[in-house]
Order: sequence, then C-alpha cells, then structure tokens
Amino acid sequence: MKENNLDKLFSFIEDPIVREKLIQSEDRIRRSYNELFSGYSLTADNVLNDVLRVKNYTGIIEIKNINFYSFCEHHFAPFFGTCDVYYQPNEIITGLGKIVRLVRDVHAKRLQIQEIFNKDIADDIMRVLNAKGVYVESTAKHLCVCSRGPSDDTAETKVTYSLGSLKDWYKNK
Repeated sequence: MKENNLDKLFSFIEDPIVREKLIQSEDRIRRSYNELFSGYSLTADNVLNDVLRVKNYTGIIEIKNINFYSFCEHHFAPFFGTCDVYYQPNEIITGLGKIVRLVRDVHAKRLQIQEIFNKDIADDIMRVLNAKGVYVESTAKHLCVCSRGPSDDTAETKVTYSLGSLKDWYKNK
C-alpha cells in the first residue's frame, strides 16, 4: 500500500483497520481543513471594503462578543472564545458586519496564537480604515490547556492589544 500524508501524520496508530478508515477520509479531511483555514485566501482589504466617509467623528465604535474558532499554531489544537473590537474612526467607518468578518473569516481561520490574533486585527483596522485608535480584547479556551499539559478545562486566556488613541484606553475601561 502506498503511504500518503495522512498515513504519515497518523503513524502512531498501529491498528490497520483504523488507519485504512483514515485514509478513506483523506478527501473529507482536506475539504474540512480548506474551510477551517480559509482565512489565508482573504485579507482585511477584501473584507473592510464597504466604507462611509465621515468628518469630525469623536466617538468609539464597539463590536462585542464576536464568537470565533481557531487553531493554535503551536499544538494544532482548537481554541475558541469571544472577541471585542473597539475603534475610533478618523474619516472612515465600515459596516459593523465587516469587523465581525475580519475577526471570524480572516484571522480566526488561520493558524494563530491569541496574542498575534489580537495584534493582527488591530493592525488591519488601523491600516485599512486609517483609524485613530483600536483596542482588541479576546477571551478564549485553548484545548491544548484543557486536554493536555495542565489539563484544566476551566482556564480561560484574556488578551488585549491597543494602538493609537486607544493605546492606554483599557486602563480606564
């Protein structure tokens, strides 16, 4: 029998029946991973493309409790949670759903670590929307923490990242 990529990946499974079932699932697994990691085919420029021009806007726009599911690039294990995005526009406002898509469809659907996830979201909003400031906060459960190592299924990780006029905003939040 010819060895394929799944055969190599699951070489620790010695049961030939189980291995054969995995090989038969290769196409389904490939399609699943294409969907789970479809964020590599999108960019912030693709998603934040519907804008409204404004003048003298002084408020902060909050999009909270955005559910996301991603994969840890260290352990290739899922992590999931919610993300809150706050931004202070300069002269551009985008649709609220565009921010949700930036979080869920672009950044969460890539191999990630939570700290870089927040940073990349903030950087994209600053760059594409030319925002005055951005604050991103995410809270997640990491299955690598829940199911291996510390094996603590109650632990959550909260990460913040901020730029520009909202650089120190979290201190007063």
